[in-house]
Amino acid sequence: MSRARHLPAVPATVFALVLAASAALAVRPATAAVAATLQGLLWVAVVAALAVAAARATADRAAWALFASGTAVLVLARLALYAAAGSPLVDPVVLERHGSLVLATLLGYPLFYAAQVALLRRRLHRVRSPWLDGALAVLLLAAACSALFLDPLQRATGMGAVTIAAAVARPSMDVLMAVYALTTCSLLGWRPDRRLPLVAAAFTVLAAADVTDLLRLAGAAGPAAAGAAAGPVAVAVDVARLCAGALLVLAARQPAPRLPRRHAEGWPVLLAPVGVLLGSVALLLVDRWSRLPDAAVVLTFAAVGGVTVKVALAFDELIRLLGSARQAVTDDLTGLANRRALFQRLAGAAAGGRDTGLLLVDLNRFKEVNDTLGHHRGDDLLRAVAARLTGCLPQEALLTRLGGDEFAVVLPGAGIADGHRVAEDVLTALAEPFTVGGLAVHVGASIGVAATGAAQQAAGPVPGGDAELLRQADTAMYVAKRAGGGVAVYDEAVDRAARDRLALLDDLRAGIAAGQLVLHYQPQVDLRTGGVVGMEALVRWQHPQHGLLPPAAFLDLAEERGLMTSITEEVLRQAVAEAVRWREAGRPLRVAVNLATSCLLDAALPGRVRDVVAAAGLDPRALVLEITETTLMSDPERSRRTVAGLLGTGAGVSIDDYGTGYSSLAYLRDLPAVELKLDRTFTARAARDERSAAIVAGTADLAHSLGMRLLAEGVEDAATLHRLGELGVDETQGYHHARPMPAGQVLGWLEQRGSAARGGRRPPAPVR
Repeated sequence: MSRARHLPAVPATVFALVLAASAALAVRPATAAVAATLQGLLWVAVVAALAVAAARATADRAAWALFASGTAVLVLARLALYAAAGSPLVDPVVLERHGSLVLATLLGYPLFYAAQVALLRRRLHRVRSPWLDGALAVLLLAAACSALFLDPLQRATGMGAVTIAAAVARPSMDVLMAVYALTTCSLLGWRPDRRLPLVAAAFTVLAAADVTDLLRLAGAAGPAAAGAAAGPVAVAVDVARLCAGALLVLAARQPAPRLPRRHAEGWPVLLAPVGVLLGSVALLLVDRWSRLPDAAVVLTFAAVGGVTVKVALAFDELIRLLGSARQAVTDDLTGLANRRALFQRLAGAAAGGRDTGLLLVDLNRFKEVNDTLGHHRGDDLLRAVAARLTGCLPQEALLTRLGGDEFAVVLPGAGIADGHRVAEDVLTALAEPFTVGGLAVHVGASIGVAATGAAQQAAGPVPGGDAELLRQADTAMYVAKRAGGGVAVYDEAVDRAARDRLALLDDLRAGIAAGQLVLHYQPQVDLRTGGVVGMEALVRWQHPQHGLLPPAAFLDLAEERGLMTSITEEVLRQAVAEAVRWREAGRPLRVAVNLATSCLLDAALPGRVRDVVAAAGLDPRALVLEITETTLMSDPERSRRTVAGLLGTGAGVSIDDYGTGYSSLAYLRDLPAVELKLDRTFTARAARDERSAAIVAGTADLAHSLGMRLLAEGVEDAATLHRLGELGVDETQGYHHARPMPAGQVLGWLEQRGSAARGGRRPPAPVR
């Protein structure tokens, strides 16, 4: 936050003391010359301070340099006039004799005006004809001054019209500068810029001083003698002018506020031309009853002509803005309304409390047209779609293009039923082929329907407003797209489930990092010996609010959103560490870990497996990585390369859910897996269905011929277990042996199983 800067205490004090001393000396003839010298030095100090402030300014440096230059011009012209008169006390005779120097004192005001325009332009995006505004104000002030002061001053002083006009112009210009600074404040919305009020104050003080000096001139008689003392009025005028210079220095030292640039808008834009027009009309009305000087009338008509030019420019700007406004709500490609127009219409309907239906239309197979025929043909198709949709919609509907191949339809006064009916009409219209580049192109659409009714509006605005209604239509559209196209109506329950799923995804990301994933293990039993030979690691999520979640609750979501790599690394780390703990406890069991599709497409997976196994100190042959047939066939070449890398680590590979996927014998030939894992759909029927039993027996023979073992999962009872042994199955897994158990229960369960086997009893099931 910037800190306001003031005039330094010592220089300000010295300035005030010298100014007071010069005022005291000026009223005595013997010291009038000394007073004039001191005031000259003070003016040099003001100009120097302005120049230094401009050099140090980080913003608006050019503006303050112009203020410094304008002040220097005024000071030099005034000092030259004093030198020509031989005294700082100037009377009408001196002014008439040195009229060119009087005119020279006006040369600083264009610089002041340029400085204020520079300040304004830095704050506004676009300023229309600021120089014309200034010229209009100058013409009006000149006309007013001519009407009020020209004849009286000529009669009182005997000065010529040119000299009087130059003398009158100074206070007029001061007033113009002050008004312009205040107008700039209004254009900027009265933002906290302390510099502009100080500039206005400086020129207001200067205007008061110059008007007072003008009145003094009107009452003066005879030339001033060299070295004559100044009267109280003249002293006050000089002091006021120096105070105005000090105010300018103070303004230059203020920090520039960090404000965004604004657009000039509202009544302040018309302040200058309207003010000039009203002033001109007032002067012309006065001329009807009291004859004004010819110069005043000419200047007034010139001001009116300038206002006419300003109005013409404003009218041109209005036409341009209307065109820009139309373009702002129009889609360039199709000529339809765009997203901005859509929200404007929705906001208008909501403000009126009307029912509003919204359709979101997404074209199917549009990308194929772009890819095969080119983007220019895609543009042709979009224009044709826009024309056809325009013809099939109700008259009051607003058709908009949101971008790409997405269109939206606003249906004022329509509910869900009306929206669904219009959506069906749109589907029918789009079912007919389009001719694009001489080819017949078929495109369908996925359409989402949403609506907000008057009852909803009465109860309160839709959460999120118009954007929420568009989101609802978008949600319904994606439901239709996942179904292959057609029409879908927004369903709050489905949407809530999707949002819950999204929230669950955020929780899952945080949960992985927080170590909330835990493993449960299910035993794998050798049918020949009855001993436990392995454990399959099954991931669970210990959710802080929802409790222990099974893999079905989150693994699909993790696969969809790219989190399976992180989950697999965590499962590998925990499973390998647990296998090491079992071995250290005298239980050398292998551990099996499932790999998802995305894992087999990750070329870095073998390296991570090797690192995890090596870091834990586990024999890699004790690790089995389970992959499914579907996983292998999603991208066979990449999957085979990854599997080959996994085998290179020394770990075994098991083909999980065998018999439910593609069941291609080619990958069995090429893939040196150590295990086939028979799906539970065959296991459960093997004891009572001979065809299923034959498949199990054939699979066992195939596995053994290829040097693999056959593991059957889903064993629920002793009869199934016995039958699988007869059919040649090597190992089994299922609830008949044990349910999946937490890692902390595995060793205890194994101990109980050994004790029960020695006593001829079946071990109890672990605590679930």
